[in-house]
Amino acid sequence: MNDVNVQRMNQGVTRVLSFTSGKGGVGKTHSVTNVAVALANQGLSVLLLDADMGLANVDVLLGLQAKGTLHDVLKGNMTLDDILLKGPGGIAIIPAASGVEEIQALRPEEKMFLLEEIERVAHRFDYLLIDTPAGIGSDVMYFNSAAAEVVCIITGEPTSLTDTYALIKVLSTTYGEKRFSVVVNNVASEKEATAAFTKLSRAVERFLQVDVRSLGWVPADATVRDCVMQQRPIAAEFPSSPAGLALAAVARRIDDELPQRRAKGGMQFFFRQLLEMNSYGEEAGY
Repeated sequence: MNDVNVQRMNQGVTRVLSFTSGKGGVGKTHSVTNVAVALANQGLSVLLLDADMGLANVDVLLGLQAKGTLHDVLKGNMTLDDILLKGPGGIAIIPAASGVEEIQALRPEEKMFLLEEIERVAHRFDYLLIDTPAGIGSDVMYFNSAAAEVVCIITGEPTSLTDTYALIKVLSTTYGEKRFSVVVNNVASEKEATAAFTKLSRAVERFLQVDVRSLGWVPADATVRDCVMQQRPIAAEFPSSPAGLALAAVARRIDDELPQRRAKGGMQFFFRQLLEMNSYGEEAGY
């Protein structure tokens, strides 16, 4: 499969998690990228899908030069294997394309082709992690509603909490999502992280009747900015830094606990859901 090595073949189940946020600027892409590397450090094979079709960031964050993008795959110029990037720790990355139409704007046959290509590759891995766009747009809902587990990245800022509440509200009331995980990012202390999580969880559990649990918190760490500027993942460059240790702990908790929490199935369920959403959208005229 190109020059990307799968470290440990899965046991028939590819776990699908989407990482999402109500607003930009909370460190979502940084979080999902470093969790992917941390999982790989634990001996797991990870495929990371950059699902932001308009503003691709994963390859930029890691300082990688994309040989091609999903746009090239859709045009028939390259296969998904051709564009796979090998990232730090041996993770594999499917790069998105900046400045192209949202996946929901694609023709039905284009969607089908793209999903079949991703499914063909993803079954080789233990994890498929999806970096969704921020906000509550159609692409965000498209991937989050199909993933087995939705992981929300928040900060302690009021706007992050209100926007994440809005995101969870749409996913729960319109798409039937009832379980969410939360990572509190870039906070000064455990006290601040606990306060942010508690404020959000109390609101969604009271008014939306959904289950919210904490995956942990990541402290504000000057090393993070240094790594972002150098286009290197902190999980690989400085795993013993405060943020590096925290992200590794998030990855361990994902691998230890999420299988017991999954309300939905693995990759097969994920793609069936996406295809059902395609059919629904066509019938509704979307």
